[in-house]
Amino acid sequence: MSAKAWVGGCLAAGLLAVGAAWFTVPPEETDTHAVCGPDLSRDDVVAAKSQSMAVVEAVENTRYREDGGSAYLTTRVKTLETLKGEFGDVFHVTQGVKNGGTPHRYATEDPDRYAVLEPGRQYVIAVQSGSTAGTADTEAWAWYARPVQRGVAGERAHWQEALAEAPEAAVNSGCEEVYAG
Repeated sequence: MSAKAWVGGCLAAGLLAVGAAWFTVPPEETDTHAVCGPDLSRDDVVAAKSQSMAVVEAVENTRYREDGGSAYLTTRVKTLETLKGEFGDVFHVTQGVKNGGTPHRYATEDPDRYAVLEPGRQYVIAVQSGSTAGTADTEAWAWYARPVQRGVAGERAHWQEALAEAPEAAVNSGCEEVYAG
């Protein structure tokens, strides 16, 4: 065998080995994020994108169900103050949750803006769809739930101000920003 053939064979074998390693080594994980949907950190955006909003008191968790890998908790709530839209005195709110690890304990991905409704506590909720009338066999979908921080009157004043503000283009429900970290 000539030297050229020997070098060529070694080079081809080396390239084959590198190629095989390339496909078998797992890729390095990256931290890429897309911010999609309304910016829930901005109260003016939450107010503008909500069908209705209210200060409520959670009365009772009435149902937990799992469906296709997702989990949902329905809670009966009492309306303390209507901020936007119309509400019955008592109605049911459903929210997406995950099991909190112990029976009857639930969690959410963002507890600051989407708190799990716990009986006896007061919350500002924003409803995106469903019925808030309180009629039998109806429920609303809460897409924002935050514990009351300013008292009922303080929340009313704060959210009236947020409702009066015209949010910028950030109200768009598409992806607003993509970054890698």
